[in-house]
Amino acid sequence: MNKENEQMTKDRIVDVNISEELITRIVNEVMESFQTDNKQVKKITEHDRIRLIKRNSVVFEKFDTGNPTDQVTFKEILSIEESPNMATGFLKIEKSAFDWYLGYDELDYVIEGTLEITYNGKTYTGHGGDVIFIPKETPVTFSSPDHCTFFFAAYPANWQDLCEAKK
Repeated sequence: MNKENEQMTKDRIVDVNISEELITRIVNEVMESFQTDNKQVKKITEHDRIRLIKRNSVVFEKFDTGNPTDQVTFKEILSIEESPNMATGFLKIEKSAFDWYLGYDELDYVIEGTLEITYNGKTYTGHGGDVIFIPKETPVTFSSPDHCTFFFAAYPANWQDLCEAKK
């Protein structure tokens, strides 16, 4: 709220004899009601068929690359109950690189930044709007020299189990 509106609001509070503390409490309660649960992705559904994910509701969590200094976060957006065949989500990399074994097929759509995928000594660089496909049973290095955010779709949906099986 800018200073002019704030002063006008305070003046009106005095005019109607409502305490500033009461107004502050009401405003805080209203603002809290607009906040979403940090673990909850806001979805709009249609008869258990269509899912519309609201991008501002996606809260990223730490992604375990095996190196605690890596700056990698992600969020899956559909549960295995909602999408039993394919996993989907977002991943962010900030000036980090990590090795990964894909025991599943993965399609990555680069939203922003620079995503580098290195396989067999060759690096494939994607930028905003680019798509990268990685077939199952492929060991790669995911990296970004600056930052990147990408959307992933993995098949089958239990991709995490298939990574752990190879470790």
